[in-house]
Amino acid sequence: MFRPLLVLGSSLVIAACQPQIPEPTAPIPEDGLAAMCSGVPEAGARLNQLVNGARLAEAKPALEISEDLNTIALSHACDMAMMQQADVAGSNGSNVVDRARAVGYPTCGVVQLVNVGTTPDGAVASWLIPGPQREQLLGQLSYEVGSGVARGPDGRLWLSTVMGNDCPGVLQ
Repeated sequence: MFRPLLVLGSSLVIAACQPQIPEPTAPIPEDGLAAMCSGVPEAGARLNQLVNGARLAEAKPALEISEDLNTIALSHACDMAMMQQADVAGSNGSNVVDRARAVGYPTCGVVQLVNVGTTPDGAVASWLIPGPQREQLLGQLSYEVGSGVARGPDGRLWLSTVMGNDCPGVLQ
């Protein structure tokens, strides 16, 4: 009679000593960011054109336009305009990988460039100055691009470009 209770009690003690495995963290939901604004579609399209023009001028291949990346970029441009802060971090703490996961885009190679207060031409010109942004813009790992531009309450443009590699077959 005491033996089953002893075994049960020992099992509970052993189980309690086992290391706790943390729950996997879910991606930060994109709906925590600014509501999708309509943005400035012609400026977003121009930004995509200029990115490809800059790449072609440097003998790099042009990138395919991705609607998923356009969505990610526009959502973030809207969020930056709402926050009045140019940053790759979202108002909910998300990053470009979180935003890519939120729309089901593979995250094996996404990068984001942002700018504020300039035109699409000015943004690309600033990204082409030698440094990390230039390296990202001209990188060989991206095959797709998407851009979004939003006008903030102060009238300034908030620009976001996301480049990625829709790498099918890669586990996320």
